Amino acid sequence: MWAGTKLLAICALSVGLFLWPSWKSVGVVGVVVSISFLAARLPRGISPRVPWWIAIALGAGVVVSLVSGGAPEVHVGALHVGLGGLSNFARLTILGIEVLAGAAVISWTMPLADLSPALGRLLSPLRRLAFPVDEVVGAIALAIRCLPLLLEEARVSRAAHLIRRPTAKRSLNELSDEAVEDAFGALASAIRRAREIAEAIESRGGMPTVALETHRVARLDVYALAICALALVAMGLLR
Repeated sequence: MWAGTKLLAICALSVGLFLWPSWKSVGVVGVVVSISFLAARLPRGISPRVPWWIAIALGAGVVVSLVSGGAPEVHVGALHVGLGGLSNFARLTILGIEVLAGAAVISWTMPLADLSPALGRLLSPLRRLAFPVDEVVGAIALAIRCLPLLLEEARVSRAAHLIRRPTAKRSLNELSDEAVEDAFGALASAIRRAREIAEAIESRGGMPTVALETHRVARLDVYALAICALALVAMGLLR
């Protein structure tokens, strides 16, 4: 499948969820994402492990949502519990998970080299409006390519900081100061890496042009876009 078809599909589904964020829309997008996962024949073990702090944050969100109350209400004897807040929290959480899952399926099935040509082809109509398509696409592709490098540098910086930190117990202020130091260290590393990349690009004559798109739109792309169109229609009708 063409990379541009995948980008159009995830954008269309995201816009549909933004316009009609109902439980029915969440169910429609869940079906589409599940079909794409099965069609790609991805192994189950490819899903990342959820960090412990995310589980704690979700648990805290559930508690706050229960306290907020709202319709519908459940009556247990003399106790009245409003589940409206919990319903909204669960719906928005699942909505975010579906968007991330769709983006993950695209990243797992799309070679990184196909991103720039696809974006250049999708944004090519904006050239008539003097929009800097090549510069924008080049910056996006460069940012995606440099993200693993920055993450690796952040891990190295964090490991070095953990080795040098004292073994004695520290106060909350000391822990917050450590977090600020880590953040500024990562920012300084990113700025230094950006300067090096900018100098390398300038020495080679500036930002390279976007490669020409050679992928032809196949029948599979038409089927995928038709499924996304039907999903948007279903979300609009079932809102």
